[in-house]
Amino acid sequence: MSKLWLLIAMVFTGILYSVVLLYFMDMPLFNNLVLHCIIMGASFGLTNFIVAVLFYKRLEKVKRLNQQLKVSLMTDNLTGLLNRRAFDQDIKQFDYSGLYSLIFLDIDNFRDFNNHFGHDIGDNVLKKVGETIRACVRATDRVYRYGGEEITLLLLDCDKKNAMKMAEKIRSEISQLDNQAYPQITVSLGVSSYPDDGQYIHDVIVASDQALLKAKNSGKNCTISS
Repeated sequence: MSKLWLLIAMVFTGILYSVVLLYFMDMPLFNNLVLHCIIMGASFGLTNFIVAVLFYKRLEKVKRLNQQLKVSLMTDNLTGLLNRRAFDQDIKQFDYSGLYSLIFLDIDNFRDFNNHFGHDIGDNVLKKVGETIRACVRATDRVYRYGGEEITLLLLDCDKKNAMKMAEKIRSEISQLDNQAYPQITVSLGVSSYPDDGQYIHDVIVASDQALLKAKNSGKNCTISS
């Protein structure tokens, strides 16, 4: 519909331009020259419309390509989660005064999957964990592959109590995954929240990382809050 109105506007402008030009030239109406000028004006408007549409399509294509490139730069190719670059950028620009929580998650004994069964099996474990996390979180939550087998979740409008529930749900779902003939997949999680664990995002990150370390040292396959 917008293109139709653009076409009408451009053709009308071309015709109006021709009529006004004729008016100032003091030419009589409804002679061959007037008709010729009207046709030329309409053609001029139509040509401008075609050029504008082609330019718009080209611009939209460039925008889509730029958006796809931006998404690919911020996405982990293996898991489809956001990557460390996206996390660092979000934290650098982070400006949020409401409640939020962080969950640091680490796949237990991940090196065993790679060392004993091969990297393909380790990659499959990462994919399964990523898919399970995405199925558990809300649409507003952001999930990053922080590095290696470590995954970070940023939960806006979420206090520590609800973040713990989310973390436990994720841990339970992952522990029930069917890993066929390979060892059971389990994860350890550390939870921290604002403002309980710091006034700045970097303090909350450190608190979550320390809580994760406690979970790993407490026998793994558990969730601990800071």
